[in-house]
Amino acid sequence: MSNKEYFEYLFGINALKMLLEINSGRRKIYDILLDCGRKENRRLNDILRLARSKGISIREIPPADFARLSKEESNPQGICARVSPYNYMDLSGYLENNINKQSRILILDGVTDAGNFGAIIRSCSAFGFDGILVPKKRNVQLTRRISKISAGALEGTRIFSVGNVVQTISWLKESGFWIYGTTLKGYDKVQDLDTAKFVFPLALVLGSEDRGMSRLAEENCDVLLTIRMAGNIQSLNVSMAASIFLYEIWKKADKEPGTGKA
Repeated sequence: MSNKEYFEYLFGINALKMLLEINSGRRKIYDILLDCGRKENRRLNDILRLARSKGISIREIPPADFARLSKEESNPQGICARVSPYNYMDLSGYLENNINKQSRILILDGVTDAGNFGAIIRSCSAFGFDGILVPKKRNVQLTRRISKISAGALEGTRIFSVGNVVQTISWLKESGFWIYGTTLKGYDKVQDLDTAKFVFPLALVLGSEDRGMSRLAEENCDVLLTIRMAGNIQSLNVSMAASIFLYEIWKKADKEPGTGKA
């Protein structure tokens, strides 16, 4: 490997399992490093068997060296992979080859907090979303910190990067997607999430932490959704709201067959 070639380390069993089984970011895996003082367990051994089956080099290093390498990690679990950066997926290829009657993707219109982004990735993986679409500007970089916050789910999640969210919404509509936006506003066009019906394939738009969706993105949504709440707090953290929206859509996905655009 060239000295000029950038790499990063991914730590932990969940991240490496997703990396070896799915690798949505098409990372190059240079090698796997093991703490030679680690405790043996079945999940770790399963990862090692999978790595060997793929011809990936495995190196054991002294505990002190692994400790220095993982000093910023709270629970490295005695294993890490040295990998190339995450690569964004091609949206046009997805639209041509991967759409079905249950397809659903998430659009983040300006989410810039790494903690929120990582948690949202984890929820997308948990509730069966095909991937996440983010703008090239005002976007969180897909570093190992994001992989860690997502509990490794980043390595099994498609992330698409686009130049303009509103233009992409129009493109998705042309491809048969219904566009659902999220808002705190209460007016006639807004539907309560718990009573809303969904048409698939769909895309759900979440706005930024401070301002919500942009005006143009909101105007281009087919349906606007809100979460009905009780109590004095009438807003939720964006990652918490995402979990509620994604769960509700997942719950209804097999009950409301897709019809696409007319």
